[in-house]
Amino acid sequence: MDSIPCPSCDLFFVPRNKLQIYCSGSDCQRARKALWQKQKLACDPVYKKDQKLSNQKWLLNTPDYWADYRQRNPKKADRNRALQKVRNCQSQKNKAHFKASKVIGIAKMDSSKPSKDMLLGQYWLVPTVAKMDPVKIFITTAPVCSP
Repeated sequence: MDSIPCPSCDLFFVPRNKLQIYCSGSDCQRARKALWQKQKLACDPVYKKDQKLSNQKWLLNTPDYWADYRQRNPKKADRNRALQKVRNCQSQKNKAHFKASKVIGIAKMDSSKPSKDMLLGQYWLVPTVAKMDPVKIFITTAPVCSP
């Protein structure tokens, strides 16, 4: 098999099978798992519900965690308070914009529909004008949740 770049660390490695896209580095495996979990939460309502229940159970068992965290990390707490003020302002602006667009009737023009004829797989980019070596690229997609 040819070596491929790891999407996390950008280092080339030889995959053990054709489905492996992340190298075996611990940080890269952590990134792979985080991406998997993000996609699973977006696509699987049962998994999302189970994760929420697990989080609530943990919070009941450790009720003072966030108060202790803010006390141990005052700079992070201050930063979060400042960013929350910004998010609150943006939320108010978005609500005002949404009300205005609803009245005016603005259509969302940048939405796209997934195509069934996607070009997935391995391709070679071969330059035709400049004298350069060809480059092998991989085109993949993230799983799309079906309604």
